Amino acid sequence: MKRLMIVIITMALLAGCSSMSIQADFSESADFASFKTFEYAESNRTLADAAPLAHGRIVAAIKREMTASGFTVVDSDADVRVSYFASINERLQFNTTYTGMSGWGRHGRAGMGMATSSTRASTFEEGTLVVDVWQADGNELVWRGVMQDTIRDDPDRNTERLNRGMSRLFEDFPPS
Repeated sequence: MKRLMIVIITMALLAGCSSMSIQADFSESADFASFKTFEYAESNRTLADAAPLAHGRIVAAIKREMTASGFTVVDSDADVRVSYFASINERLQFNTTYTGMSGWGRHGRAGMGMATSSTRASTFEEGTLVVDVWQADGNELVWRGVMQDTIRDDPDRNTERLNRGMSRLFEDFPPS
């Protein structure tokens, strides 16, 4: 039973290590209250060619979150332009498992026992998505949001995490 609890706690800790990372920054001199309209502007580092379905989901999520933040999408003459770029990197992770018994004996001395450990290396893909908001007149970057997460083999789960991440990314947008 004790061993099962250790496995469960270890799994919970490892699951927590793979959580999504969200960060945002903005220009303090930008007057966000004056921005009412936006247009999506294609950048040269999107997933449009490599993964057109994912690209469509990302653009739809950006438009949905901008609209939910009180902006109106227009085709031209917008107050701000929104674009994104994405990258996928292969990451290396080491997992160490300890088995057997060891511990502390009397008076704080190391106890005798048999303990072994084994380390296994595994790789996974981590995606980074950067969303930029540019002031249309002057072409000045006024807000940047960055989201990083592990990419799964399940497109439905990736879409769910994308939507949840976008909601978190735009949670405090526009800055007051």
